[in-house]
Amino acid sequence: MKKSFIETKYFTILLHVLVWSTFLVLQILSFQASLNDRLPRPDGFVPEKLKARFIFSWSVMVILYYMNSLVYIPRFLFNKKIGKFALALILTLVCVVILESIYSNLLDIGRNGAFFRKGPPVAFFMSIFILALSTSIKVAQKWFEDQSKQKEMVHEKMNSELSLLKSQVNPHFLFNTLNGIYSLANNKSDKTASAIVKLSQMMRYMLDESKQEFVTLSSELDYINTYIDLQMMRLFDNVKVDFTVDGEPNGIKIQPLLLIPFIENAFKHGTDASTDCDININLDIKKDSLQLRVENDIIKSRRDDEKSGFGLNNIKRRLQLEYPDRYVLTTSSEEGKFIVKLFISLK
Repeated sequence: MKKSFIETKYFTILLHVLVWSTFLVLQILSFQASLNDRLPRPDGFVPEKLKARFIFSWSVMVILYYMNSLVYIPRFLFNKKIGKFALALILTLVCVVILESIYSNLLDIGRNGAFFRKGPPVAFFMSIFILALSTSIKVAQKWFEDQSKQKEMVHEKMNSELSLLKSQVNPHFLFNTLNGIYSLANNKSDKTASAIVKLSQMMRYMLDESKQEFVTLSSELDYINTYIDLQMMRLFDNVKVDFTVDGEPNGIKIQPLLLIPFIENAFKHGTDASTDCDININLDIKKDSLQLRVENDIIKSRRDDEKSGFGLNNIKRRLQLEYPDRYVLTTSSEEGKFIVKLFISLK
């Protein structure tokens, strides 16, 4: 699966650059304004001692951010050791405030201990802000990573299930077709050689194209026509097949071997040597949708076949995985006919 920009290292780098750039600007303004308790001036920057404290404070905040992001959060918070995580933050805050106070007094900026008497130092609030910021960013990144991994696992599971479903379809076709060729060969039909050629074409399509995520609708129709031709070679003249296509398939792609199970099901359960049988297949192609209608006679001798629902159940699952909320599949029995209607939105 393709990762979103948020999940890439470039987004992480950009995020850190923005965070530290913003923090740097805020600190510059804060220290500039703290000089003589006046607003920042465009002329003249901070004195040397204030510069030294600025560099010291900046370094402390950077260390604090990455210590929390790379050590405390992965080791304690993500492992659900909340007590240890809170204790680590409290001890770190205390250390930062003490270090800031000592360093300020050494530079004679704290005015002989007045730093503590005036209330909580600025370093305390800045440290809390940095810790909250690093925690929020790290937790958000972890959430996105977990969501991405979950989606990837679901995607892999779907692909595995689809591969299994397709592999179940291919032997099913092969079994029925070989039975038909066997009948031709047993009857010493001249159509046997042609049937073998058509079978090889079908096998080539199944082996090569079924591995693809999408195939052209034109190639799928060629496959269906080959299948129908092969079936007609073994059937008696009492079986009539009408296959019509409305619309142009050019430029349209669908999942491979998606339509053939409905047609194969009609031949398997709607033909019989002892009675006249009709199979009507219509594919209506639109720019952003297609609709398949397959109609076959209900043969009483095959109506109770235990395996008759295998193909349809298989394809229903494929449709759920490949076209979720974009298909409508209905089956019905009307006046001795079994009718399947499939609508697929290609948007």
